[in-house]
Amino acid sequence: MSSGGRTAPISENGSDASTQHPPPISDESTHTGAPEKYSIWGTLVITFAHFAHDLYGSFTAVLIPPVQEKLGIPLSIAALMVPAQQLPSVLQPFIGVLADRTSKRWFVVFAPAAAAISISSIGLAPHFALVLLLLFVSGLASASFHTPAVALAGERGGTKVGQSMAIFLGGGDLARTVGPLFITAAISWFTLEGSFVVMVFGIIASVILFFTVNTEASDTAQREREHVPLVPLLKEKLRWIAALLAFVGVFSLGFVPFSIFLVKLLVAKGYSDWYAGFSLSMLFAAGVIGGFVGGILSDRYGRRIILALAVLGGVPLLYVYLWFDDHSYAAIPILIIAGVLMRAARPIQLALMQDMLPEARGPASGVLLAFQFISQSGAALAFGAFADQVGIETAFWIVPGLALIAIPIVALLPTVTSGSTRGAT
Repeated sequence: MSSGGRTAPISENGSDASTQHPPPISDESTHTGAPEKYSIWGTLVITFAHFAHDLYGSFTAVLIPPVQEKLGIPLSIAALMVPAQQLPSVLQPFIGVLADRTSKRWFVVFAPAAAAISISSIGLAPHFALVLLLLFVSGLASASFHTPAVALAGERGGTKVGQSMAIFLGGGDLARTVGPLFITAAISWFTLEGSFVVMVFGIIASVILFFTVNTEASDTAQREREHVPLVPLLKEKLRWIAALLAFVGVFSLGFVPFSIFLVKLLVAKGYSDWYAGFSLSMLFAAGVIGGFVGGILSDRYGRRIILALAVLGGVPLLYVYLWFDDHSYAAIPILIIAGVLMRAARPIQLALMQDMLPEARGPASGVLLAFQFISQSGAALAFGAFADQVGIETAFWIVPGLALIAIPIVALLPTVTSGSTRGAT
């Protein structure tokens, strides 16, 4: 122990002979330039930006069936819309470094308008290649936005990173709640081709953010801070990071079918477009609650236990929903409870990554976000191909249960609560 009572830093290779555990994680262990106190205004501004941007990203799941019908393509091909939108996410670690060395403000301000223009133009595309190109552009906007925005949310959280991250992610989940109904209404009123009119809201949001987002203090602190090379940091915490990425990848298998293909499933079973869009909205509305509660509870009781409870409670309820689904609206409360549990994991994953690498919040968040998007794309492609072979209803009954493999992975993660640490066992 150091003279101040803190645990001495220990490298992953066990250079400190007193223990074999990796170095403890602490919000206080490294100066990061983040404010000491929780900034509610700063958190809310970044949350509004997240809502404005992700509103348009949430259109994709609803757009898959009408685009598939318009262009006459199978589901396995239409599923390419997901990786086309998420492929640019591989750039997020590099964007995090760039934002740290320039200014996070411009990445956050312009992303909603870029996403709005590209996504809203999909209905005008005469060929699937152009659909994929527009989604790729929206993915670039997403990659440019999320890494600096997550870093800012972490900084604004002070010692309440879990709570700040939960509010920030709640903005995205609220967007995914409103988004499916918003684009469903636009298609109903203006047709698929006429739905481009909804881009106006994203453009207005960017104008508002231009006058409200202020990252001067964060950018100044970042420039004055000694830049720590990311690769050595990743190597030092490799075991923990690998465990977190493994959890994210496996967990995606359980939730991706519902977050991307639920509308397709319900339409295929004969439900109306409105009911399908409403069901997806309720799933993401539940995520607002789940993310907020999960983030706060993880600050108090630890990240690992809440992650384990999310998987153990959420996956079985997804199957209960599928079993009760023929009862139409009576099944939605079950879907909501499942969504609360499954979406609770998202802010905890981001908080864990920032706990592990407080010296490089932006690039570290970029690494995790990139992997999240890649794993979601892979899961979507695999599910689409599998559903084409066995039928979408059968695929929904088989795939989500694979997420239970994430349970033993939780034991490999570090044990962390906000402001305190305990050695991982």
